[in-house]
Amino acid sequence: MWVPELPFQLACGRDGALRDRPLAFLNPESPRSPSLWFVNRLGRAEGLVPGLPMDQALRMAPGLRVLDPAPQIWWEAQGSLGDFLQHWTPQGQLLRLGEALVELQGTQRIFGPLVDTAERMRRELAVRHGWASHGGLSQSATAAQIAAHVEHCLETVEEGAEATFLAPQPLRRLPDLAPRLRERFHRLGLRAFGDLQPVPLPMLVELTNPKLAPDLRARVRGEDRPKLPLLAERPGHARHGWRLQPPRLPEEVALAARCLDWLWSDPRHPRRLALHWWDVDGEPHGWRATPEDLTAPPLVLARRIQQAFLAGATRRLLVREVELRLAWGLGRERALFEDPRNQKLERLEPTLARLRRRFPDRSVLPGWMGQGA
Repeated sequence: MWVPELPFQLACGRDGALRDRPLAFLNPESPRSPSLWFVNRLGRAEGLVPGLPMDQALRMAPGLRVLDPAPQIWWEAQGSLGDFLQHWTPQGQLLRLGEALVELQGTQRIFGPLVDTAERMRRELAVRHGWASHGGLSQSATAAQIAAHVEHCLETVEEGAEATFLAPQPLRRLPDLAPRLRERFHRLGLRAFGDLQPVPLPMLVELTNPKLAPDLRARVRGEDRPKLPLLAERPGHARHGWRLQPPRLPEEVALAARCLDWLWSDPRHPRRLALHWWDVDGEPHGWRATPEDLTAPPLVLARRIQQAFLAGATRRLLVREVELRLAWGLGRERALFEDPRNQKLERLEPTLARLRRRFPDRSVLPGWMGQGA
């Protein structure tokens, strides 16, 4: 499923006067010389491209409307797309902004034929969010992803026709193909999927490397059948992400307030807590809370998370993304078949949640988790 130009659809949903006119977002990383960041289809039709200086763009397209970027809203919209897809299938993966790969195989007994299900998903997305979307239906993930970008509402690739459908497609449309590999293939005259499909695996290993070659061969032939992860978190787990745009210095990230909101978004007591963040170089960092941290009040725990983040962000680089992973539930794992005696403990959670909100600076725990338990 692909929602083309999702940021512009969000802007047009808030302001109807923006429809049917060239739009662009201002680049947040070029304050001294304003330039364009994203350009919609109507803007590209008038010759506008990302990176173009704004004064030149306004001369080329007098009707251009330049919008202030609000990437946090876009990531929240991506999360809304994931929540929407969970009603149709438990398996899927959110890809680039406005794009998702979902597994519909096995849902026929609930929703009927797969083509009808895909059409119903598109219609409901338009009714619920007002988003126009395209769809690609195929057993091959690569064929489905490329078919979704065809100018049809729903493009279906029948089983066994994946290689034929992909053959005329240019290699630049292959998702996540490294530019250096694309240039290497171009120099060798391999410009389309069909050019690469008959290349034997040993030769492909020489052109790329032993790790990438089998997966690349399966993708260009439409033989990739990846097992998609779950769209939703496991029961009793939560993941909260925060993309920083533009990236900021560690001391400029108001992590304590954001973590406090996340900790209060679920009334249960945290069982495990891990913080992950990435800088602009893509290097990952992490911190895990100790049992003593987890028994602290939410206000104290939020400050400890902020202090651990600042202590761990020793590289003087901008922070691009932050993620908090939580496991909930009275300090213990929840079994598939619960002991009836544990049901009494589960009934404590709403009362504990009310007490934690009433006394945010004090530790509120069940008696069996106290000292000497």
